Amino acid sequence: MAQRLYSPSRLRYFKKLCIVLFFFTTCCLKAQEERKKTQINFFGHLEYDFDKLSTGSNSYFSIGEQDFFITSKLTDRISFLGENVIRYDGKSPSFFIPSIERAQLKFDYYKNHSLIVGKMHTPINHWNDVYHHGRLFFPTVDRPLAFSYLVPVHTLGIRLQGQNLGKLRFGYDIVTGNGISSTDFSDVGLNNSVMAAVHFKPIDNLRIGASYYYDYIQGNYSGVHSGHSSSIHQVALAKYKGNVNFELFSFSAAYFSDKLEFLNESCINKTGTDTLGIAVNMSSYTYLGYKINDKYTPFISYDFIDISNKDVHVGHFSRNKIILGCRYDVTHMLNVKLHVAKISPNHALISSHNHNSGPDSYEFKIQLAYGF
Repeated sequence: MAQRLYSPSRLRYFKKLCIVLFFFTTCCLKAQEERKKTQINFFGHLEYDFDKLSTGSNSYFSIGEQDFFITSKLTDRISFLGENVIRYDGKSPSFFIPSIERAQLKFDYYKNHSLIVGKMHTPINHWNDVYHHGRLFFPTVDRPLAFSYLVPVHTLGIRLQGQNLGKLRFGYDIVTGNGISSTDFSDVGLNNSVMAAVHFKPIDNLRIGASYYYDYIQGNYSGVHSGHSSSIHQVALAKYKGNVNFELFSFSAAYFSDKLEFLNESCINKTGTDTLGIAVNMSSYTYLGYKINDKYTPFISYDFIDISNKDVHVGHFSRNKIILGCRYDVTHMLNVKLHVAKISPNHALISSHNHNSGPDSYEFKIQLAYGF
């Protein structure tokens, strides 16, 4: 009986079976390890809007940006970040288009110093450097107004970055690449945009930063790297087709603790031409929220933007927006935000390009933001 149980043929079969099981287990563990290195997430939002304008009232539902977010650790020092969004576009037959928002490779070449290449969010301020297109992580329903007019949201190029250096956790970013008038495929001329930004974190939860951005806008054209409502620029574009010197000075202060949330984003923008001189534009956004508990965060924000009557890039207008709202976190991957806002002057003044007169408008929004 013993010979039958432990015969050479049975032992050889048993060894082969062990080798196959070992190989299969090793492949499964390696596949799990590779999956851990690559994270694929999806974010999106739905909204209901009620607007009271001087011309009447609107009530409607809308689908917001649907964001595919990918991060991958290629080696110990090289990582990839990709963000592809399906978003509304009035010029598309379906009114929605796919858009590559970020595609960047990061090389950590020395300690906390990195080299980043590709399409990235221009690190102009705290908001653009920290948040991506998933509304789930926004403290409010919408971006600040400056993102539709002044902030060059994207840059395709090269970035030198340093993070958490020294006791003050100092950070820096130096960026050059395709500017406001460019596309993700090509640019005109030899005028790449340049910017430099610094920030520090003297205490936990606090980040203070400043930046400078310069671009030479060929033909006063707003391409894919300008604000998220770049079609607004077409009003000024139709009037002036010369080249524009564009400078942007930005300041940010952000404090997000377990209870208190505070953010200020301020910009001074200078646009100049050889014949029309220099226009000075300003914007300021302040957000204040307080967490009652883990679920509810009521907030208030004030958004201001003023575009000079000398400006030929955006076009003269001024707007104030006061917002009262609340955020309810159902889970860490699902929240509901609502706000009531008073906007002065009327939004229609932007498209008509008139002077700052007219009645106030009001809006009520409910947003469901999700991710998985």
